[in-house]
Amino acid sequence: MKIFISVLSVLVFESALFAKSSIDMVGREVIVPQKTEKVFSASPPMTALLYALAPEKMIGVNYRFFEEEKKYMLPKVSNLPVLGSFYSAGNQANLEKVIALKPDMIFMWDIVRKNGKYFEETLGHFKIPVAYIGQSTIEETKEALHVMGIFLKKEKRAKKLIDYAQNNLQRVKNSVISLEKKQKKSVYFAQGVDGLTSECSGNMQSQIIPLVGGINVYQCDASFKGSTKKSKISLEKLYIYDPDVIFVSNKAFFETLNKNSSWRKLKAFRNKQIYFSPISPFNWVSRPPSLMRILGIVWMHHILYPEHFKINIEEEIKSFYKLFLHIDLSSKDVKKLIRGE
Repeated sequence: MKIFISVLSVLVFESALFAKSSIDMVGREVIVPQKTEKVFSASPPMTALLYALAPEKMIGVNYRFFEEEKKYMLPKVSNLPVLGSFYSAGNQANLEKVIALKPDMIFMWDIVRKNGKYFEETLGHFKIPVAYIGQSTIEETKEALHVMGIFLKKEKRAKKLIDYAQNNLQRVKNSVISLEKKQKKSVYFAQGVDGLTSECSGNMQSQIIPLVGGINVYQCDASFKGSTKKSKISLEKLYIYDPDVIFVSNKAFFETLNKNSSWRKLKAFRNKQIYFSPISPFNWVSRPPSLMRILGIVWMHHILYPEHFKINIEEEIKSFYKLFLHIDLSSKDVKKLIRGE
């Protein structure tokens, strides 16, 4: 018996010694679990990544999805238990409930690391590895797919998605480069119940606008560079900006916009250049910043410059949803999706 125990101890020691590890996106060395059949992403951007890479491994979601969001995702995911988030917008996670589901691994957003120490240490007591993933910029999304793919043992799947993302980024960049400066259109991203909340030009959440060749009319000082905060503007200020194109994120406000006489004299209103920014099942543009921006940049660039960037946007949307979200869309579905239905 003593010999058996000694041999077993050596095997356990050697197993730990040679266990595979990888580096997460804050530079931590994290053990790659031998199995990752049950995984939880503790924030919406990470959940979107996990959904794209391995929906079959998901044990829960961060918030309850609306019916119009459920239409565009796998039922087995949309109906998973709501476990909340670790220090992010929406429900705060019930840690006991998460641990009770015995996850093999948990992914956390790198921007919550300071406040997430408690969760990290608590989960460590239960031998549940935690990897931090960054996804603040669109370029960072490619690295996020790569890193998460390693931990999930989904490297081939990750590479396929990364290649698709790189192709979208590159063709939009090439198209923007070929635009003459005088051609670039001014853009306002309307948020909130009255459309008068937005992301200024230095805000991390608004980076998609310059990337697609737009000029964010809502300028801000250097102190806001890299910020994630929204801020209010006045209607008078919006009229001074008088943007060429307006993108609206709030569906209720968008639906009542035509009845809002206070916006009627804006250039974008007069020229019918106000568009709803799709949000199902995750936001295409921002809040939260997710892999949906891989599609969002193509869609928004096409909206801004349809004659310059001639693509079949319906087929682009269908291809993305098939590859990333595992569902087939009809032409009718695409039209409803763009309208937010």
